Amino acid sequence: MTKEVKITVKGIQQDDTGESNGTETVAAGEYYFRNGSHYIFYTETAEGSGESTQNSLKLKGDILELTRKGAQNSRMVFETGKRHAMDYATPFGVLRMETAASGIRLLEEEKNLRIGAEYELWADDMKVSSHRLTIDIEPL
Repeated sequence: MTKEVKITVKGIQQDDTGESNGTETVAAGEYYFRNGSHYIFYTETAEGSGESTQNSLKLKGDILELTRKGAQNSRMVFETGKRHAMDYATPFGVLRMETAASGIRLLEEEKNLRIGAEYELWADDMKVSSHRLTIDIEPL
């Protein structure tokens, strides 16, 4: 896998009413593999406002960490079968939430990686939404 990569992040969110919506982000970024961990770094620019967020992903075993700094700030940890607390900063204030992952997957090919995660977001011991995340990493 090369250092310079194209990253495609696709997310599907389903709220407690069953309504779904999806997002897709495509960005150039960097990939590293060190000490048994996969690292991915990229910048995401918000449509409309043009504000940017620096994103870093770390995958080691069945633990995926996503750190976002900039227009959006958060640190999310996804670990199969466990809940992790997080503070999710929004323009309206900070929300205390938890992630509960039901599966983290890695498909590693010669030139590509695909990371998948299925998780729920919880607030005040109530499920807020269910999510499916797919991250494709390929050479530029």
